[in-house]
Amino acid sequence: MTTPNKRISLVAITLVTVVMSGNSVGQELDLEAVLAPVIGLEARVPEYARSVQTLGAVRGGTGVVIDGAGLVLTIGYLILEANSVGLLPHGLGGKRVPADVVAWDQVTGLGLVRSREPLDITPMPLGDSAALRIDDAVIAVSWEREDGMLPAVITGRRTYAGYWEYLLEDALYVAPIHPAFPGAALIGLDGKLVGIGGFAQFDSVEEEEVADTVFVPVDALKPILADLLLDGRSTERRPWLGLYCEEINGGLRVRRLPANGPASKAGIQPGDHLATIANTPVVSLDGFYRRLWSAARPGDSVTLELRRDGIPITVEVEATDRYQYLRLKPPSQ
Repeated sequence: MTTPNKRISLVAITLVTVVMSGNSVGQELDLEAVLAPVIGLEARVPEYARSVQTLGAVRGGTGVVIDGAGLVLTIGYLILEANSVGLLPHGLGGKRVPADVVAWDQVTGLGLVRSREPLDITPMPLGDSAALRIDDAVIAVSWEREDGMLPAVITGRRTYAGYWEYLLEDALYVAPIHPAFPGAALIGLDGKLVGIGGFAQFDSVEEEEVADTVFVPVDALKPILADLLLDGRSTERRPWLGLYCEEINGGLRVRRLPANGPASKAGIQPGDHLATIANTPVVSLDGFYRRLWSAARPGDSVTLELRRDGIPITVEVEATDRYQYLRLKPPSQ
């Protein structure tokens, strides 16, 4: 039987041949032109920002130029709460170009910045991520371009749930894992952008530990792009509890609580086990999020049942809008 890693290697070898000789429709693929919109991005975040503890004050990754006016698409956590963004169109040795944060979208996890100066880069066209199928060959590329180009294959299309109250219903799972995945471009063999790198995922398959990069499909951007450009966020208003859980032993355990978040203020503690939300039992992150988002809106009170050291407790948590939480400057330590 062909193991997952061996299958991935075979597809990757095939992809290298395709890239070097021609794409899937028999036309030569101009790699220099294809990779030119993939650029470096560095964001600096004030030390008092709420996300510094987990994401750091200096964040580097990749962005992709998607229009002729310097609009760059990246993964949102790189620019979350940033007060300074620099673009590196020509790598570490080239000129640093200042940029402004345009949008961070809690729902998709995507982010947008815009260069303050002309980049003189032909933008990468957006592809059709819905057309991707399991075992399709793709190219994952970081800001290093040729040195950061990794032949890869689509290994899955399924839900991705992050502990920070994040759910991507149709995530693209790509292997092998890209070592510089934050903001990396996922490119189809037609040279079009089909995804943005976001997260690492590890699974055990056929007694092997298989590592994937989880990409946000570019189709998630298309219906909200106008809203992101206009308002800096999509129109969907999701309630946020600041209740970061992990799946363990068939249930949910509180992993951590953002400081002064709704759940923390309500007295929930790390190590508590979540049993129900809005009178509905929950045992998975995706089930937790779907129930929360269907039962409440920002400003609503949400009833949670938990167990602490085996003792049942009931807590009322006032859901909030995460954007409002992030706008509040944390108290001085």
